[in-house]
Amino acid sequence: MDEVLWVKLRSANDLVNASTTPESDREHYGRAEYWSIVTDGFGDCEDYALTKRKNLIEQGVPSRSLRIAIVRMPGGERHAVLTVATDKGDYVLDNLRSPILPWADTGYVWLSRQGAHGGWEWVALDS
Repeated sequence: MDEVLWVKLRSANDLVNASTTPESDREHYGRAEYWSIVTDGFGDCEDYALTKRKNLIEQGVPSRSLRIAIVRMPGGERHAVLTVATDKGDYVLDNLRSPILPWADTGYVWLSRQGAHGGWEWVALDS
């Protein structure tokens, strides 16, 4: 983690959060679940996370350090966020809040996350 990476993280988080309007997959696509990059300004939490991931990869951030995670929010609802693995710990880019936080400071219960070896394998997390 250095200042250059921090600026990239802030930029991606702020841009996607500001340019995307929350809309459920049911409203947007007419189906219960559909993960997609935001192309029309609307999306749900997974779409925000995928779009931030794409943006950061385009800025040169290694894809293996960018992992989508599924969490349980304090109210019990499931939610997807983008995590960034760094030499200073893992940080969370979230569409529900602007600050980028260490994952231990989010108040979420961590359920699963993409594996560290790339691809789309998922690992369960013990919180």
